[in-house]
Amino acid sequence: MRTFLQKIKALFTKSDVPKTSLQKTAIISIIFAAIALVGLIVYFAIVSPILHAKENYVPELFEGEVYQNGRIYMLRTYDRAELVTIEIKNDNEHYKLNSYKDENGDTQFEIEGHEDARLSLQQVSYFIADVRNLITNSPAGQERITVTATEEDLKAYELDKASDPAWFEVTLTDGTSYRVNVGKSLVTTTGYYVTLEGRKNVVDGVEYDIVYALQSSLANTVLSGSEKLISPELAPYDENIYQTTMFSVEKFKGEKREPVVIVGLVADQGISASSQVYEMLYPASYVINEDDYGAEVLTNLAYITATEIVAYGEEIYTPEVYEKFGLDLDPERIGEGTDQNYAMMYYSTKDPASEDFASSLITLYFSEKQTDISGVGFYYVYSPEKHVIGKVLAETFAFIEWPLAKYTNPYLFFEYFTSCEAFEIVSEREELDHRFTLSGKERTRVANVTTSGGDIVYKETAGGSVPLVYQTQYKSTATGVEYIGDFEIFRDLYYVLITRTLALYAEVDEEITSIADEPMATIKIKTAPKDHPISYYQYDKNGKRGAQLRDEGGNILCHEVLVPTTLSNGTVRNIPYEKAFYDEEAKRFFLKSYDNNDGNEKPSGFKGTDIGTVEVTTFLPMSAYGEYIETLYSYEIYDLYDEYVDYDGNTVRQMNSTYKYIVPTTTKNTYRLISGGEKELIETTTERAEVGVYIRTATIDKLFSDTHKLLNGEAIDTMGVN
Repeated sequence: MRTFLQKIKALFTKSDVPKTSLQKTAIISIIFAAIALVGLIVYFAIVSPILHAKENYVPELFEGEVYQNGRIYMLRTYDRAELVTIEIKNDNEHYKLNSYKDENGDTQFEIEGHEDARLSLQQVSYFIADVRNLITNSPAGQERITVTATEEDLKAYELDKASDPAWFEVTLTDGTSYRVNVGKSLVTTTGYYVTLEGRKNVVDGVEYDIVYALQSSLANTVLSGSEKLISPELAPYDENIYQTTMFSVEKFKGEKREPVVIVGLVADQGISASSQVYEMLYPASYVINEDDYGAEVLTNLAYITATEIVAYGEEIYTPEVYEKFGLDLDPERIGEGTDQNYAMMYYSTKDPASEDFASSLITLYFSEKQTDISGVGFYYVYSPEKHVIGKVLAETFAFIEWPLAKYTNPYLFFEYFTSCEAFEIVSEREELDHRFTLSGKERTRVANVTTSGGDIVYKETAGGSVPLVYQTQYKSTATGVEYIGDFEIFRDLYYVLITRTLALYAEVDEEITSIADEPMATIKIKTAPKDHPISYYQYDKNGKRGAQLRDEGGNILCHEVLVPTTLSNGTVRNIPYEKAFYDEEAKRFFLKSYDNNDGNEKPSGFKGTDIGTVEVTTFLPMSAYGEYIETLYSYEIYDLYDEYVDYDGNTVRQMNSTYKYIVPTTTKNTYRLISGGEKELIETTTERAEVGVYIRTATIDKLFSDTHKLLNGEAIDTMGVN
């Protein structure tokens, strides 16, 4: 050991002999080791005790204060269940929340005097958190704003009585309460100056107030109006929204509200209207644009919420409140439909025939579109069901501003060929007065041609004049059936009819353009709800697949079908069927059911014919009868005239060569159909559209010219310019 120390000493002793590199490295290492040793001694003797003391630092606390997580709490954090009432007074209002237990035993709250108002669970949670978690938020380096606040200090913080500060008071289950006064907001950081009522700091016998800073979220809770606590729901969530049976938008016109559009649910989907789910009820005879209606209307109706509730309760029915939001909620005017609200919307997914349909309607009233300071459009919306006025984004309800054209499918008329029973085109100018009446099924279809008055139209043949009739012809091929003959030209004409598109966004100067007094042409179409041709296999009772057959369809779908049956005691009992099909050739009703083997709907009893078609074998008794609705579409086509003054001052009136004007009318005839073919008209309703629509002249001219081609036996270009 002595030798080791002597060697160390020699490293630091002056000598005439120069030290080696190894000796110099050893000297440096010893110096660094000594420094490290001193550092450890200093850390454990001085620094570590200081740090440890800081980690366990607890400031001097006033009675009731709690120090937790490096922050001073003005009071301990109370459980939600300990809160009995919360009274709030701010610049907006003075109100009170009362607690109650829900069915699960959890503590919930309601606004006193507005117990029926549904509150937002989320907003209430934020609110409760702010009144029971009194965490101070003083600027860096401060534990409180001041503990020696004088009256002048309170005035500076707007906490003196003259400043009438906002406050909230919480009453607890043990009977005690605490009240927090809220002054102005901090300048250097987020938060508000506050005092706890009754808490004082006594210095040399003098009482001072203690000023704290509380978190900034108070602005959105206790400092806001009670409407912030109301649920933003304007209408309940409806999972069946895509089965909406009635939808309408109405706007104020003249002296009262009038509908812009009414849309319903097609009763027999897959039978008529080209399998459309929805139908335009007003204006009649237009076809609904299902893509836009489903994606931009119904999707936004599934769950309607406001970005914020701005007013609620009985107060919204006072003019000074509702007029502030551009609404008219006068009960009498609303009941009469004379209110001045910009728009009203209603919808329901209930069956219109049900007893609770009227009460199921969800109704909303809209102010005119407004824009906030950031340029975002919005509406104020009144919900009668919720008794609230909310603010909603305009983009969510863009359809409120839609013109009729946006709701409308561009086709003038669109229906299955199978469902068409007749159509006629009448125009003296175009030398057309022809009605095509259809009968028979797919392979026996016949079109008889008459005038609109019923006179037979003849054609000249080598053998003389014969009635003009187009009859289905076909020949068998290796792949099935090929249709041939003039009936196919007639079929092409029908295709042209259903592909006439409207000029929904026509640019017509209505100030100089007028409509002729009388139509230049009229198109009429009669349809009935009939099933369509389909091919399917026949299966035996063991599920073994047999031949593939062709069901030609063309049977009338009837509802309210009854079969009177005489019982043994002589009384008559009606056996009801929700629906049944009527075969016009057999003049009898039959039922259909779904085949579990392939899921196709098929006659309850049938067999195959020699030509591979379906023949129904099981019918309802001859006493059966039912009801169906026949629809008549009429389109009046008017010339348009542009009137202007020329350079010489003369008034010029000339026909608009680009567009014509069409006004549709729809008539629905409800018939009682009796086995054997007898029909009884039960009810007729007619609706003429108040608003017409434009169509390009070239589009409608093609229908006229193609009709002449059919009559002359010429082929029709179905893919030509519309």
